[in-house]
Amino acid sequence: MKKICAWCNKDLGEVPSGPDANPITHGICPDCARKVLSFKAEPLTKFLDRFPGPIYVVNDELEIVSANSEAAHNLGKSLDDFTGKLPGDAFDCEDAKKPGGCGRAEHCRTCVIRKTLTDTLKTGVSHNDVPAYPDLRWVTGEEELKFFISTEKFGFGVILKIEEIPEEDKVEEK
Repeated sequence: MKKICAWCNKDLGEVPSGPDANPITHGICPDCARKVLSFKAEPLTKFLDRFPGPIYVVNDELEIVSANSEAAHNLGKSLDDFTGKLPGDAFDCEDAKKPGGCGRAEHCRTCVIRKTLTDTLKTGVSHNDVPAYPDLRWVTGEEELKFFISTEKFGFGVILKIEEIPEEDKVEEK
């Protein structure tokens, strides 16, 4: 299998193929690596602001370590209000207010956000457009709030993206 630079498409040679082979087909060539590494570092929040939708970064303890501005805006909080907190605490989940906090209540075992983050953290497997139904009716006034979550392993932790379900999909479900 051919391996190419993901930035400039330069040929990086062949990689073994077959059932036991590593499926990586893209890498970075030395020239592009120098260009990427020559950029001045920027705060993670500023980097995350380049992406649409609420984006959170959680560490290996599932604590939120950063987020983009849209995530903070959607929660109606500043980034400092939820940095270092577990998702249930940040999202004001009713179960997170029970003894033991987020992750310890009976319903936490079935929490789609927690289960998906934990799976991506442990296995490295990304999840895309997973339907989530948090119990936030006491905040929103709606009986059922539904959105999609996606996760991606990112170095020390996981990136969590939350997306609203498009209106046409909501109509089809009723």
